[in-house]
Amino acid sequence: MEIKHLLFLVAAACLLPMLSMKRKSAKKQFNKLLTDLPNVQQEIVNIHNTLRRGVVPPASNMLKMSWSEEAAQNARTFSRYCDMTESNPLERRLPNTFCGENMNMTSYPVSWSSIIGVWYSESKYFKYGLWPSMDDDITTDRYTQIVWATSYLIGCAITPCRHKGSPRYFYVCHYCHD
Repeated sequence: MEIKHLLFLVAAACLLPMLSMKRKSAKKQFNKLLTDLPNVQQEIVNIHNTLRRGVVPPASNMLKMSWSEEAAQNARTFSRYCDMTESNPLERRLPNTFCGENMNMTSYPVSWSSIIGVWYSESKYFKYGLWPSMDDDITTDRYTQIVWATSYLIGCAITPCRHKGSPRYFYVCHYCHD
């Protein structure tokens, strides 16, 4: 056996356990983010309510967010497509209300607070009473979903996906309003 083949086998023998550990670590982290866990639901609701209380100028009609299992189920159903294209508004509708949507895809499972923070970071482009120009290639849609005053129900999901052979994690939240 040539030395390069032997070195390849040794390297593979060393790397395979590391890859397996990384995969196990990602699965363990992913399992902590599942939105059927009550502590995860409460974390998501608490983060949203904290951010909503801090809007400038303060909103006099800001509703408190609560978890909606029905909205979460819609988010779970949509997230299984692993598609960053906005879902059909009729498919995320609840009885007597419509729901908006935020999405994000990552290569490793990250905390819900980090994902929501990414969406909220669009606040730096938001000026109350002014909408950004479409020519600026700036969006505040995800920020406004979080702080829309009449939104009062939220349901979210995370789903593992594959993109070009690599693992991805798809996050979806549905925001339901009056």
